[in-house]
Amino acid sequence: MTRVLVVGSDTREEQVLLGRLRQVAGLPPEALQRCVDLDQCDLLLVRDTPALRSAARHMASKRPGMQLWMHDDAGVVHDGRAANPVYLDDAQIQRALAPQPQAPSVTTDGLFLASGAKQVTRLLRQRLQQKAGRALLTLQGQPQLLIDFEHDQAVPLYLHPQQGPGLAQQLGEVFELVALQELSVARFQALAEALPRQPLRPLLWQLAQNGDHWTDFDRRLQQQATVSLLRWPDFRVLAHQHDGFRLCSLLLKKPCTLQECITLLELDVDATRGFMRSAYLCGYAEVRVPEHAPAPLAAPGKHNASTLLARMWRSVRQRTGINA
Repeated sequence: MTRVLVVGSDTREEQVLLGRLRQVAGLPPEALQRCVDLDQCDLLLVRDTPALRSAARHMASKRPGMQLWMHDDAGVVHDGRAANPVYLDDAQIQRALAPQPQAPSVTTDGLFLASGAKQVTRLLRQRLQQKAGRALLTLQGQPQLLIDFEHDQAVPLYLHPQQGPGLAQQLGEVFELVALQELSVARFQALAEALPRQPLRPLLWQLAQNGDHWTDFDRRLQQQATVSLLRWPDFRVLAHQHDGFRLCSLLLKKPCTLQECITLLELDVDATRGFMRSAYLCGYAEVRVPEHAPAPLAAPGKHNASTLLARMWRSVRQRTGINA
């Protein structure tokens, strides 16, 4: 199924566009569906105006696995990622939306993709962004977790008792010993069967809060690396953590170092570092180490401008009755 997010058209125009795409590709209605979530769509279809074109290309640059098409008032479609308009004819549209079955290829089931915390972290971030593939996470060769990157789901292979450490804590504490193996769709479905599924990113968020495998990441933070958020995290990972919302608001506006975050928002350094670890593992954040580290940020004084954001937040909480 192809999920299409249409931008810049009213409901009637949207239905006409989707109907034409289904007709050209020879697809039944259920094979090409309207989507309202940018992070879940396979194709972003945007009316070609200067403002929408610029915004769409910016959004698409953060999502390399998503197709971007533009259309004019007549409904003629072209590739939105191309520097110059490359108009798509019916045959190209059909190939993009209804690709022909490929010849059977050598199975990749069981192929090791990554092992160790650093490699697994890099691959998790990559696959989460691409929304592609399925994998098996193992611990010293023992299957632990099925991962569906396309649907952002996890399938624990063992029931964990309510008493004692949960799956996220157990895997986080031995993350250096885990590995990822490729799974085909058929193999994934056979292993998952009727097992309960759960959202993947909240599990990874909690996993990153445990263990001591973050030495390289923490070293980058010490080197005055800046952290920026690519988008709002899943609200389920933030729950009622007001400090998490404050960090999101700040890091979506501008990249900041660890020291800048704890100074501007007056936060605990360990909690802030834990937030950054989780956001990075889940693919929500980017980290950049500067060529020349800036001078350390001065501690905030009573009238220091760096405390402005913290004072504004406290003022809002006092007026609305929100408890920290």
